[in-house]
This record gives sequence, structure tokens and C-alpha cells, in this order.
Amino acid sequence: MTAVETCGTGWDRLHDILLNIKPGDTITPDDLVAQTGLSPEMVRTVLEALTRAELFERTETGVFIRRSLWGPPIS
Repeated sequence: MTAVETCGTGWDRLHDILLNIKPGDTITPDDLVAQTGLSPEMVRTVLEALTRAELFERTETGVFIRRSLWGPPIS
């Protein structure tokens, strides 16, 4: 398996995980790193972008919560 195939596999796993997270579900960067094999920096970048897009909220403890597109923020 080449480096590109390995990276693609991690991205595919990340894609599948993020698509299956429902509003109110939580995930940590460490969980995603362990499940995908992607680097902590890459996972953090993705989660921060999703937070800016208001799809996730970050708690003070570093846990990310999936937001609903139709409801108020989860607090």
C-alpha cells in the first residue's frame, strides 16, 4: 500500500465517522486520531473548521459536540 492509499484510507474513515455522528454526539481529537490514523494536527484542523462552520461545538475540556442544523446551540 502506498502513502497516498494509506492517507486516503484514513480520510475515508474520518469521512465515515463524521457522517455518522448525530446531533448531541461527542468526539475527541484523540478518538479520531486512534480511529483514522491521521495526525493530531490534521484532525484538529478538520474539527476546528467544522466548529467555524457551526457543525460542532468545542467544550472547555476539548470534547467536540455535533450540533443540530435546525436547533439552538448545545450548551
